Amino acid sequence: MIALLITGVGGPLGQAIVKASRASAIPCRILGTDRTALSTALDWVDRAHITPDAADKESYLREIRRLCEEEKIVLILPGSDSELMLLAEHAARLQTETGAAVVASSAELLGIALDKWRTGLFLQANHLQSPRAALAADKGAVERLIDEVGFPLIAKPRRGSGSRGLFRVRAIADVNYIRSLGEEMVFQEYLQPDDQEYTVGVYTQRDGRQAGAIAFRRELVAGNTYRAWVDQKPVVLREAEAVARALGARGPCNVQLRLTAGGPVTFEINARFSGTTAMRAHFGFNEVEMAIRDFGLAETVPPPVVRPGIALRHWEETYLDAAAQPGNSPPG
Repeated sequence: MIALLITGVGGPLGQAIVKASRASAIPCRILGTDRTALSTALDWVDRAHITPDAADKESYLREIRRLCEEEKIVLILPGSDSELMLLAEHAARLQTETGAAVVASSAELLGIALDKWRTGLFLQANHLQSPRAALAADKGAVERLIDEVGFPLIAKPRRGSGSRGLFRVRAIADVNYIRSLGEEMVFQEYLQPDDQEYTVGVYTQRDGRQAGAIAFRRELVAGNTYRAWVDQKPVVLREAEAVARALGARGPCNVQLRLTAGGPVTFEINARFSGTTAMRAHFGFNEVEMAIRDFGLAETVPPPVVRPGIALRHWEETYLDAAAQPGNSPPG
């Protein structure tokens, strides 16, 4: 029985990791953490614990260290970006002090993947296709981008994940509005066609060998994967594998791209587990099980056998008796 600590289980990413761990052929005992007691997936794990916010770095790390020691945790699987970066920065120390391995690439590589502008520069430097782009603060570069590709454009926060803060830019008025926000934003060319967007999972073992990849062609609703078709198109897989290899990723890596008339173009890299982790596990690509074998048991990961199929995402609710629950007052 392998003891896992999965953080951020109140969010979609943490919940996907929990689901994949339950589907693993290797039995797991799961300690799930979140920063608030009103988090759905705390009911899905074997033991739940509330941790300080990762913004309070010392308190957070002290609590993670205590939990790893008391629960004899073998692997820490980060389920939110803020926790991911902090845990990656302190991975070596945590393993030395507690024996628990953080399943993550290095903080240096995460710094590239979590920064949309640096991601584009990295792809260009490694001769990989990326959208033409400009920083919103660079007025001249934005004007040149518009001259080169026209409208529409995509605007997104320079740092962040998912589709939070994403805009479709249709005219100069939109450009001026986004620049007036005073936030660090990146403008990118709009990649087409819309029905050729892929999210690709690539697992790289700690020794640098890639264990395999799975590609979903997907439809989005509110920035999240809503329908996903397993589509192992060789040109898509090759490009995602090349991106993960160039980055030097270790463990799970998620490459998002569009298959354009000029070939696959990568627009985002998430060097971590993905919100589609549970979907991938269902179709034979269980990154949690791979991580257990790789980081926890020091085994060679056998090549996954990916099955065809379609995933349809839906929403569900958890209902609580308010009188019996902590934090039962509505916000505000």
